[in-house]
Amino acid sequence: MKASQIRILKALDPGESYVEPAFVLVETALGDDGETVTTIEHCASMLVNDKLRWNVVTLGQSVPLTHAGALEWAVSFAASRDIPVVYQRDESKNLPYAAAPKARSTPAHSSASK
Repeated sequence: MKASQIRILKALDPGESYVEPAFVLVETALGDDGETVTTIEHCASMLVNDKLRWNVVTLGQSVPLTHAGALEWAVSFAASRDIPVVYQRDESKNLPYAAAPKARSTPAHSSASK
C-alpha cells in the first residue's frame, strides 16, 4: 500500500467505538517538561471464542516527537503493513492558558535630539 492511500482521521472520543479491523493511533500531548510527547499504537480486532477482542501493541510511548513527525512515521508504518487508517489526536496545543511571549518595553517617546 502507498502512503498516499492511508486515510488520516480524527481519533474518536472516549466511549465511541472504532469499526476498522486494524488501524494506527497517534496521540500527542505535552509532557511534564512542556515538550511534546507522542504515543503510537497499532490496534487490531480479532475473534476469540466468538467474541471481538482488541489487540493493542504500543509502538512508542511518551516519545519526544512532534505530532507531525509522529504522523509521518505512523503513515509509513501503516502503508508498509497494509493498514488503511491512522487515527490522530493532538492535545499538545490544548494548553490551559495561552503563554504570550514577553514584549519588549518600548519607550513612549524618543529621547533623541532634534
